[in-house]
Parts: sequence; structure tokens; C-alpha cells
Amino acid sequence: MSKTKTGANAQFTSAGKGLTVIGEHCYAYSGEISATTSVKTFLEFSTGKQMIIGTLQVNGPVDDDTATVGATSASQVFLNGIKLGILKTDTKDEDQPGSERWELLLPPLSTLKVTMVDDQNEADRYASMSFVGKIY
Repeated sequence: MSKTKTGANAQFTSAGKGLTVIGEHCYAYSGEISATTSVKTFLEFSTGKQMIIGTLQVNGPVDDDTATVGATSASQVFLNGIKLGILKTDTKDEDQPGSERWELLLPPLSTLKVTMVDDQNEADRYASMSFVGKIY
């Protein structure tokens, strides 16, 4: 299980695919990942014995030097290996949202995996994802 429990006075030290639990709250931050035409896993974690209600946010790739340069991306959301849906972001033509949010209820003992693929390979265009929730 890729989950870390910490005390109430925990400090954020790094991004990663796993879930961090602080009391009754939890989070996972992917950090910046370069745009690529290959599928990359941004987040992947198991819930443990309790359900989680939270928000997944997907941020499409943006050039870190030029904010007007981006890419079109598709993010697939899987729960226990079953595809729940696809979130599309567009930071290139900007005729669609550059970020998407999705409210999720994650059942006990389940695994969430979120991947992204872009329409181009660009080492200086970075995407990110986060999941923030409450444990019940």
C-alpha cells in the first residue's frame, strides 16, 4: 500500500504518486512531469480500510518559460483497474479548460490510478495532478 501516515505537525517534504495521511485528511501531489506522447502515471495509491471523499485536480502542461505555450492532454482515471473516465485539458489552443477537477468517493480497500498522455513531447512543458480528501 503506497500510503504514509504522519502526525498532526507533519511537514510537506516532497511530491510523489502516493497518498499521505494527516489525521482525517489526505493528499497526493504528483509534482511537475514533462509533456510526453507516452502514457505516464501521475498518481497511484490505495485507500486503506476507510472511504475517502476528495477532489482530483488535473493541470495540463505549460511551458515554464512561456505561459502561452502548452499542449493538449488526456488523463485517464482508474479505480481498481476499471476506467472511470477521461479528463481532457488544453493549454495549447485554449479552447478547452487547462485544468479539470473531479469529485470522487473512493471506497475502502481500493486503488486509484491516474495517467496522462499529451499530443507532443516537450521536456520544458510541465503538467501536474493532485488529490486532496477527507477520510471517513
